[in-house]
Amino acid sequence: MSFFRFSRYLSGGIAALLLLLCAAANAAGDKGLFWKAEKGGHEIYLLGSVHMATADFYPLRDTIQQAYQNADTLVVEADVMAAEGDMDLQKKVMQESLYTGGRSLRDDLSPAVYQKLQQWLQQRQLPEPLFIRQRPAFAMITLSMVEMKAHGLDPSLGIDRHFLKQAKGDGKRIVELEGILEQLKMLNELDNPNLLLEQTLEQLQDIDTFIPRLTGAWKSGDSNSLYRLIIADDLAEHPEYRPLYDKLFFSRNAEMASGILKASTSSKSLFVIVGAGHLVGDESVLRELKSKGFSVQQL
Repeated sequence: MSFFRFSRYLSGGIAALLLLLCAAANAAGDKGLFWKAEKGGHEIYLLGSVHMATADFYPLRDTIQQAYQNADTLVVEADVMAAEGDMDLQKKVMQESLYTGGRSLRDDLSPAVYQKLQQWLQQRQLPEPLFIRQRPAFAMITLSMVEMKAHGLDPSLGIDRHFLKQAKGDGKRIVELEGILEQLKMLNELDNPNLLLEQTLEQLQDIDTFIPRLTGAWKSGDSNSLYRLIIADDLAEHPEYRPLYDKLFFSRNAEMASGILKASTSSKSLFVIVGAGHLVGDESVLRELKSKGFSVQQL
């Protein structure tokens, strides 16, 4: 897969990327992760996103599709389609993704983590030079994409892409909360990039059991189980990952909520799609909306 094919799917971090694996669910008959927030006549529908899926994920249930139809604005983390024809943005993404000069991935990883990466490459029969020039954030995305595609998941069937196609065809207003380049810059600014690859390799070891657990939680709309699977269990086992989760989720959740509130001031009804990991737990986007006086219910 080419560089830019990878770069299109940056949103969410590794935990959110792993959440995409619940795409094996047959969403037409499932509850899913879907909420409605209301305040002062304004409606905000929030859908937990899966960025890669399979064909049997569609059609989505009528409640979700109808909420999209009724909304006048689509809000996404990043418009993954907008950059596809933007050569200038592609160039900037490449500059953020690859090392320049003599530096390499080995320089930013501990010997133990780099050895784990080498072992993963050997198992997948992938050449080490493919990764050595990638910065940690982009290497994380590459690892995750390889594994998810090996499990039959297709980025062209992702939920955000599904609705972006509709919105562009319908002429619906589209608002980005972050953007592809901004997300990549955020990942590149992590204080300890070694943690990102360490966590990625750790989680990918359990991917075969992780998939059905996430699938069941997503299908039943069990936000508490999803929170434990995506965030809480990992933090309990690895408290040293807290700075990583602060950066990938908690601080972003507050900023996302602010962006959603700003968009709602000029829109009567929003349809919001963000990684489902941003909608669960005590520091979620939903909690931020509740703190601003919104009533929130899961649909």
